Formats: sequence, structure tokens, C-alpha cells
Amino acid sequence: MKKLTIEWKHFDKNGKTCVRCGQTGKNIHKSINQIRQDSEFKDIDIKFIETKLPQRRMNESNQILINGVLIEKLLPNITVGKNYCDSCSDLINEPGNCNCRTINQDQDIYEDIPVDLIKQAIKASLNSNVINISNERINMNIQVLGSGCPTCKKLHELTVKAVAELGLKQEVEYNTDVSKIIEMGVMSSPVLAIDGKPALVGFVPDIEKIKEVISGADKGATLKSGGCSCGGNC
Repeated sequence: MKKLTIEWKHFDKNGKTCVRCGQTGKNIHKSINQIRQDSEFKDIDIKFIETKLPQRRMNESNQILINGVLIEKLLPNITVGKNYCDSCSDLINEPGNCNCRTINQDQDIYEDIPVDLIKQAIKASLNSNVINISNERINMNIQVLGSGCPTCKKLHELTVKAVAELGLKQEVEYNTDVSKIIEMGVMSSPVLAIDGKPALVGFVPDIEKIKEVISGADKGATLKSGGCSCGGNC
């Protein structure tokens, strides 16, 4: 059975969200119900995650991620824009001072994401190599290696969360044996390794990037920086 994780991010203030985000949420649930009733996709295990955002992360509001991939990356001719949002301006009590995310396809601008686009993205994800790779690598070994510093622990924490949100069952091994890092041929930490090979090196990316690496959407890329913030003790 294939697993599908759909995450919806939206601004929330005291249990309220803006009108366009609220409509997107309704459209997601409608899309999921229709996909579940489609005989072509009857063997799909769908997990829905609602992530409520504080005001400082409003730029992420109304994002939809399918198995960790933004829907605009799954659909053709899609760009992301923004325009003025009355509803959010009212929520933050800043009239005339709030531009919210839009999805644009060809000449159409969508303030709330419609059912048809959501279903297209779900089907594209189900038929993409990202899902196939995830299924083929169901027994892959996932490790985070570092000295035990706060940066390394943060990467481990985010990786555990990413694995859970992708619907995988693996435990994420946390290894503080620095000699293992050297054996991999890298000189910075923390390290996220897949099946013994470094995939991310020397920094902590956001959770979406970790999901892409684990699922295979960003396979083969080793990202490096100047090292972690432990003061050279890794």
C-alpha cells in the first residue's frame, strides 16, 4: 500500500484563519474524500496534517505539501505570487498591510487552492518517482551523526519528525562516534546519512529539504557549509 502525507500550513490566530486559507482547507478535505472514492487509488493510505502557523511565519500560509513536496513543484505551469488579503489584515489588526500567497497557473490566479489543482497534485505525486523511490527504500537506514552538540541534536529531531510525516516506520539512529563521520569522508557535522552515505553535511536545513532527501526527491545531493555551531568540537 502506498502512503501519502498531505500537509496544509496556514496562519492561525486564536483558532481563526483567513477566509482564503479556510476555503483551501475545505478543498483539501473534499479532494481527499474524492481520491479515496476513486477506484484507481483505493490502496492509498492518506495521512492529513494541519500545521498552524504564528504570525512570524505568515509567508508560508496556505502551502500544501504532498509527501514533503510543495504542490507547485508537482504541477505544470505553476508560479507562486501574492496579493492583498483583507481577511488576514483584519486578523492581525493591520488594515491594508497584508499580502498573502497565491498560486498562479497560466492566466489564472488562485487565492484559495481549488479542488481540481489539489487532486492533480495528489495524482502527480502518486505517479511520480518520489513515491516509487520511497517504497523501494522502505528498509533504508537513516542516521544522524555528530558530537552531541545542540545543532546535531536539532538535525536528529527534525529528521525524526520528517520520517514520521512521510509515513515511514524507520527509527533514526543518532551516532556521536566522530570516527564514523571521518570514515564517510566528510569533515563537517552534523551529517544526515542514508544507507551509510552522506546526504546532508554541515548544517541543519528546514524539514521540507530533509523530507525531499529522504523521499528521494533530492537524491544524490550532498549539501555542505562551513560546519556546525558547536565551536569546532564535532
